[in-house]
Parts: sequence; structure tokens; C-alpha cells
Amino acid sequence: MQISFYNEYLNLEQDGREIYLIYNSLSNGFGEIQKELYNAFITNDVSYLAKCEEIDHLIRGQFVYQEPINELEQMEQRFTAIRNQEDRLSLTILPTFNCNFRCYYCYEKLTEKSGNRAFTDKIQKDILLYVQQSMEASHLKHVSVNWTGGEPLLEFKKVTAMMEKMNELAIENQVEIVHNMVSNGYLLTRKRAQVLKDLGLRKIQITLDGSQKSHDQRRVLANQQGTFDQIINNIRDSCDLIHITVRSNVDHSNVESFDEYIEYLGKQDFKHKMDIYFSPTTDYDTGGCSSSGGCFANKEFSRIILGLYSKALKNGLHISYYPKYEPVICAAISKNTMVIQPDGWIQKCWDTVGNPNHVIGHISDFTNTKGDDGKWMGFSPYTVPKCRNCSVLPLCGGGCAQQSFESADKQPICCEYKYNLKEMLEFNFQQLSM
Repeated sequence: MQISFYNEYLNLEQDGREIYLIYNSLSNGFGEIQKELYNAFITNDVSYLAKCEEIDHLIRGQFVYQEPINELEQMEQRFTAIRNQEDRLSLTILPTFNCNFRCYYCYEKLTEKSGNRAFTDKIQKDILLYVQQSMEASHLKHVSVNWTGGEPLLEFKKVTAMMEKMNELAIENQVEIVHNMVSNGYLLTRKRAQVLKDLGLRKIQITLDGSQKSHDQRRVLANQQGTFDQIINNIRDSCDLIHITVRSNVDHSNVESFDEYIEYLGKQDFKHKMDIYFSPTTDYDTGGCSSSGGCFANKEFSRIILGLYSKALKNGLHISYYPKYEPVICAAISKNTMVIQPDGWIQKCWDTVGNPNHVIGHISDFTNTKGDDGKWMGFSPYTVPKCRNCSVLPLCGGGCAQQSFESADKQPICCEYKYNLKEMLEFNFQQLSM
């Protein structure tokens, strides 16, 4: 009998009684247990565990193993297999570097120095040729395409034409294809949402940064005009056609506006047709890895995020804040993933877009890309002592590789669960108990 290294134990008091909880970050199993069972785990009493009446449930939840097992080794094997799988292709395509917004924190200011602002007919043909040849390979079964930018809806006709051709290729080659999009939402009319839905777009992520006043100071048009009201109207008009996830960036300059913002969203008639999540504004000039100026580092953010989600739930918003085992959390370190700029140059990571120092090849000559042999495929949290010894490794997977490369100590950046896992589990238990 072996107890999992990835168990977490909680002892809470609720309504005058003590509650004992157990969670496993590999299986994501979570539940209430008796005091005697809790004590057996805490004292490592494997003889009691082996004979307890809950043993079958404990084994299914991977809280214990009947035979000795090297959990870390199995995780690493799964990590290696998934990042090298041949049957999936993940493309992030930027049809343009242009954007109708001028957000002060946008990392893509680097693109001001990059070649063509929108992709040409030649680049579109090169991308489609790559997709076609990839789909014709007998091993490929699934293609995911994420359209971003710049602002992808500025090139709506080009994007939809390419989506249609990719879908035709997928049908011809019996390959599953999925489309998603990241947009600022300003140009998302209902008519466009219907076209995108018909072409198989599953989800659009749209950003709102706090209250109207706060958002309109941060996410403005080129003429400095605010954008909040238009985005809200577009979400209302489109959310019954396409699943919309609202991302809200949080930093020191706007966090005080979130009470008002969350209450506002809670009063909207479309609140049950969208999801929301909160993310720290990231300063990519410093590697995106630590607090810089007004940004929250992960440790800081872990102290406020539960309060934000609690307020969101109280206002009837849909959220998801439960941990999940992610064998490979960073797309850039997987074999068949690439980010294609509008000038045809290929990156591995969204966050390096526009930076020629990180280019791995060109779509017109994709057979000569160097990404698989470079730093990206060399990155592994399983070579880092602090990750190998961390109980939340299944939840963060080493985090963002680019942040690791740019950090001062060249080490992976610990995720918020490192600092608030117990509080997050208590938060989820309270929601289940309501």
C-alpha cells in the first residue's frame, strides 16, 4: 500500500462541526472523509488504510495505490508522449498585426517593426498548403486552429474564406477540425457571429478590463475612444450563437473597479450565456514572470483571485475555478504546434510574436523549421528539482516556458495554486455545500 505524494488534506470547521477533506492533484479527486481516515493519512498509517471500508474509492481516486508506483515517472512518461504525439496539429494563425485598439499593455507592440501587417494571398496559400499536406498524412486525426492577432475580425473575409477551405480539406481527409478565436469583440456583429458559427467556430475569447470607466481608460480605439459599451452590446447580440468567454485582466490600476464591474455583469440578461475568468495583466517586457510596476505576480494574484470568483458567483456569473491535471500545459513545448504570423514567419509561442529573435522558420518552407530541436522541445519541468519535488506539479506542468526562459533565475514560475491550493479547495467545497 502506498499513499500518493499528490494528496492534499484539509481540516475545516463549518456550522460548528469539523470537516475533513482530501484532494489529489493527479486525479483531481476531491471529497469529504471521516476523522479516522483523515488521521490515518496524516500519520501515514497504511495498515489502517488497507483495511478501511473506503479502500476501493481511495484507489479509484488515486489517493492510495495497492502496489508501489513511481508517480513522477509515470507523469513524465505521459508528458513526453503527449508533447510528441503525431495525430494532433495545433495552429495559431494571426491574419494581421493590425489592431483597432491601442491597449497600453499589449505585448504586440513589437509587431510595429515586423514586415507585412496583414497576410497576403501568397501567405494564405502557403498556410493552406501546409494544412492540406498535414491532413493528407495518414497519422493526423485532429487539427485545432486558433485565430488571433492583431485583431482577426479586421480580416473577416480572409479568415472565413480560409476556415471554409480548411473545413473542406478536413472533410476530404476525414480529419476533425476545431476553430476558436481571440478577439477584442468590438467588430463582432450578430451577422458575423452567425457566419463564424456556421463555419464551426466553437468559442471566442473577449476581454473586458473592469468597470466601464476602467476599461475605457485601458482598452481604447486608435482615436482614444472607449470601447466598453460596444463590446457589451456585441456580446449580448452574439452569445446565443457562439460560446463567449470573457477574460478580465487584473492589475493594481484596475482591481478596485472589479466590485462595480462584477455587479454590472450580474445584472445583464446574457450573464448565463457566457463564462468569465480573471487573469493577471502580464508585463511581457520583463518576461511576464514577476510583478513589474502595476502588475500582479502569481503569488500576489493568488491572494485576491478567490475574492473575485466569490463575487462573481454571488452575482450569478458562470465561472470555472477548479484545478485540473494538465500533462502538457504550455502549447509551445509540443511538437506539432506553431504560431503563424501574417508575414509567414513561424513562432512557437504567442508571447514572442513579432520578435525575430524567436522565429523558427517560414510557412513557405516549413520543412526546415528548427523548433523541434531548439529550446522549446528541450524544456521540461521534470529536469527542474523544485518542480520534481512540488505537490502541485500536475496542476501547473511547469507553467509558461517563455516566462521560464525570461525569468531572472531561468526557472519555471510557480503558479497561483502553489500559494492558495488549500484556500481554493475550501472555496470549491463551500460552493458544493450550498
